[in-house]
Parts: sequence; structure tokens; C-alpha cells
Amino acid sequence: MNMIPQQVPAEQLGSLIPHRGKMVLLSRISSHDTERNRIVAEYDVTENCILYDEELKGVPAWAGFEMMAQSISALSTIRQLSSGGEGSPAPGVILSVSGFESSVASVAAGKTVELRVCEAYRDGSVCRYDCEMYEKGAPGPVATTAITVMGIEDMNSFFEGRGVGYGN
Repeated sequence: MNMIPQQVPAEQLGSLIPHRGKMVLLSRISSHDTERNRIVAEYDVTENCILYDEELKGVPAWAGFEMMAQSISALSTIRQLSSGGEGSPAPGVILSVSGFESSVASVAAGKTVELRVCEAYRDGSVCRYDCEMYEKGAPGPVATTAITVMGIEDMNSFFEGRGVGYGN
């Protein structure tokens, strides 16, 4: 069984999520609990973010769902590694993002968002996560949603015959 530290810095995130370069929308993992299937991650909003909007002087709130999805990916990989699994980040696909609500239009550059994700339901490889996004220091969430994902053992086999290439 691999023990993953509670706090995971940016330079170690590549071993937990498949995203690279500007597509990484996590700055660190603050804590995780594989028994209760929860994770808390953070993202430092900068003008260098791929989703930065000059007009908003920040990142649109809707981008929070991708930050939440990357938190789910990290949790999935941590769970896999903690139970003795090996290898690269666990692949999966987003099936739905539902009930997205936000009390803000954007999060300004220079702010840090905290992403709190908890598995609410599991049926085989399909899971639903309740997700909240906070501006660091704010009393309540600035965005909430539920994200349903499906873990995929082999992406190439999954897309084969569907007219979609993956990883080629």
C-alpha cells in the first residue's frame, strides 16, 4: 500500500492527474481522505491561466467545474495508489455536470480558490461527486455543482469503433 502525503505540492501533481502545462488547474492538494472519499485542493489564479479572461481580470466561475474535475482525478489516483495499485493517473470521462450554481462571475487574478470534493454515490465505475469552490477566506462557497464521472480501464478500447481517436 502506497502512502500519499496529505499535502501534495504542485511539482508532484503530475503523478496524480493526466493534465500537463497550462491545462493543470490545481496548485496543490491540501488534504485527502480515501476512506470518506474526499479531497481538498487549491488553485492560485493568475493571468497565466489558460482560462484567464482579460475583460473579467480573472477566471470565469464556470471554469471551477474543470478545477473540481481535476480534483476528482487526483482523488481517484490517490485512492488507486493507496489500495496498492500502480501506474499513471486513473483515466475517466465526465458524464455530466449538473446543478452548477455560482454567486460570482469570476475569480480575480491573485486569489486562491479552494475546491472541496466528496464522493456522494458510486455504482461500479460510475461516481457522482458533490463539489464546492470557495475563494480562500470567504465564509461560504462561491460555486457548487455535482459531477458524474465514469472510470475507464483502457481509453483506446473505450473509443474504438466510436469514430474517435484517443492518444494517437
